[in-house]
Amino acid sequence: MRVQYHSSRRVRVQTLLPLVLSPTLFFGSGMGTKNVVPQVRWREGDPQCTLLKSPDGLYHYSLGYETEKITLTLDPQELEKTRRTLSHVFRVLLTFRNTGTTPLEVSPNNITLELVDHFHVRMSSLDPDDFSYRIQDDSDELVHQSERELKKHPERRQVIETKLKEHEKLVSQWLEYLSTKALEDVTLDTGRPEITGMVFFNTKTKWKGDWKKEENFVLRIPGEKVLFEFPFTLPPVGQAPSLRERPGPEE
Repeated sequence: MRVQYHSSRRVRVQTLLPLVLSPTLFFGSGMGTKNVVPQVRWREGDPQCTLLKSPDGLYHYSLGYETEKITLTLDPQELEKTRRTLSHVFRVLLTFRNTGTTPLEVSPNNITLELVDHFHVRMSSLDPDDFSYRIQDDSDELVHQSERELKKHPERRQVIETKLKEHEKLVSQWLEYLSTKALEDVTLDTGRPEITGMVFFNTKTKWKGDWKKEENFVLRIPGEKVLFEFPFTLPPVGQAPSLRERPGPEE
């Protein structure tokens, strides 16, 4: 894995392939080298980088640095499904593995997703507990609205109650989904060297336009020694958009 440093001067970047194949430089939070955080970036052809497509159609991007390995699993149809999921969240699946003996701290906090083509807007990962509370609050508000509507339009009782039951079922599925699938804070060591979990992003950003049918992203994951970067395109280059079902609650 080649590691380079980013200075204040402008660096010319040469695009190698359509998928995320630019050299990775360092990103510093201050002057000098004391606070510089090294970045390692997924790049096709690098010995520490792999890309596999599993029989279920999912793409698995893996990137390693020393004893830490991260695999990003993407549904190529996530853009389409984001429009149907509750609260329109964007989801990625991450697997962390510690191949060494030194404990490794893993947390979904501070993971970001950049919308490259939309003013480089960066979305922060959602806290699963906060997201659960928000879903529950929204559900409670919908119940109150439905009760008010019933008082005004009792003749629509069946339609309103059917819609409310469907929504409550969806909310229940999502709350269970978040409690069982979301990436959790954990220490990886010889007793537990690996963890897999979902990370969620709120798609309601300061950029107000609709997402395109094809979008370029950069997922950034702070590690203990380096910042991992996964640039990717959805749908993957060469794959036409189509909707394929995936396990998980959706609208």
